[in-house]
Amino acid sequence: MTEANKQGRPFDDIRDLVRSMPPVDGVSADDLGAIFKTLGRGLRPLGTLEGALTEIARIQGGQLPRLSRPLIAVFAGTHGVASQMSDADIIEASKARVVSLTEGAAAVRGMSSDLGAAFKVYEFGLEYPSADFTREPSLSERDCAAAIAFGMEVVAEGADVIILGNAGYGAATAAAGIAMSLYGGAANYWAGGQAAKARISSVEAGIEAHSGHLDDPLDTLRIFGGRDIAGMIGAILAAGHQRIPVLLDGYVSCAAAAVLHAIDPKSVAHCIASHCSAEPAHDALLSRLQLSPILDLGINIGDGTGGAMALSLLKTAAAGLTTLKDG
Repeated sequence: MTEANKQGRPFDDIRDLVRSMPPVDGVSADDLGAIFKTLGRGLRPLGTLEGALTEIARIQGGQLPRLSRPLIAVFAGTHGVASQMSDADIIEASKARVVSLTEGAAAVRGMSSDLGAAFKVYEFGLEYPSADFTREPSLSERDCAAAIAFGMEVVAEGADVIILGNAGYGAATAAAGIAMSLYGGAANYWAGGQAAKARISSVEAGIEAHSGHLDDPLDTLRIFGGRDIAGMIGAILAAGHQRIPVLLDGYVSCAAAAVLHAIDPKSVAHCIASHCSAEPAHDALLSRLQLSPILDLGINIGDGTGGAMALSLLKTAAAGLTTLKDG
């Protein structure tokens, strides 16, 4: 046995984390159901939000959902497959997106302030684009595992709920490659939307180039995903182990969740779909994950904006439950 085999592969630790995910076994739906019934004398003033609030309470293991310390975490990286641009142009475009989020007029920043939410952009090597997956895997197994580990640091912020967004340049193309690899179908089904022709062509070429190496969901991740999507998987894993609900924001964050779902559906039991975006295949991906979105407003950006809107509704609804408990 070689020294490398003795030490194990980098993905072995990731698989151990997936297998050891604690179950969602907190307060029962019946317990919260009794509270909901008292709110409207038999009516339903909170409507379908009851379901999401129940899930949050169950994940957290408390009697009522806690939404007082939210974090909007936006993961940003650069993908070598992005519209067949040069690496220099990809890097420049990625940096511009991050500047817009941190210093510019990004709607999500105003929303985070109004919600009293922490807002943080996690940069995943913007100056080092992942490889173009039409020619070679986006990342090595070691680099992919390192990005997953970095993404786990999101729980250090002490949040009681995390909105997971993405601003990676080329990330939607990578997400489409992941979705097609996991679920099959045609590239134009998974890779529509803006710059659809280039995205479809890239996904088709990537699937063809790696067709013999897509049996393992983690291999699918390293082949298509890039550092930012790998980091999102780390965030989801760490949040699950800390019993922190994750509001998935858009197509890319749902593609990250889909990788874990393909390994073990229970590993994403703490994830909630905040909204269904305007990305053409987002609703199909949510269906595969068996998630029903809280909102469907035609939002066409995945930087946490839809998650912030959903959280605003959830906080308002949860305040009603808290008032009842304190009254």
